[in-house]
Amino acid sequence: MTHRTVVLKMVLSLDGFATSPDGTHDWMFRYFGDDGGWNQRALDAAGTHAMGRRSYEIMGPHWQATEGPVATAMNGTPKAVFSRTLERADWGPVEVFRDVGAGIAELRSRPDAGTVLVHGGPTLASALTPLGLVDEYHLTRVPIAIGRGRSPFATLQEHLALELVDEHRIPTGAVGQVLRPTR
Repeated sequence: MTHRTVVLKMVLSLDGFATSPDGTHDWMFRYFGDDGGWNQRALDAAGTHAMGRRSYEIMGPHWQATEGPVATAMNGTPKAVFSRTLERADWGPVEVFRDVGAGIAELRSRPDAGTVLVHGGPTLASALTPLGLVDEYHLTRVPIAIGRGRSPFATLQEHLALELVDEHRIPTGAVGQVLRPTR
């Protein structure tokens, strides 16, 4: 039996942080722009956009008020939100899952086309990675060191070996990488 691929998509600082200690990530936006289709390819391959509550609450209003190919992909693709506290979910179509492991298992088993593209915040990524629920990591490294912050790999109890499958240099100085666990 085949299953849908779970792809964790994140932007990280040069020193491996997804957010500053206070959860902000404004430092990454100066590196966005024409990326030669790097992000659009991942969005176009997605059959489901998965995210945590905080990402959902930040991204929903932004993409609903935006036009263009990224907004079309973000708004039109079904969403899965992982949260124990979310009471209202209007940016849809959307399903709310309370348990990360069970939710990913259900999304993987569906015959839907496309990947389960997880827009990672460090909390959700820290839950998925130790459970071995990520098939591919699409990491965009931006050339800034922030010194302290929240890492998506902070909860690992053992090393996570990854194989570099693809790399894409972005004109802003960022580098996109596709990595797969070497299980």
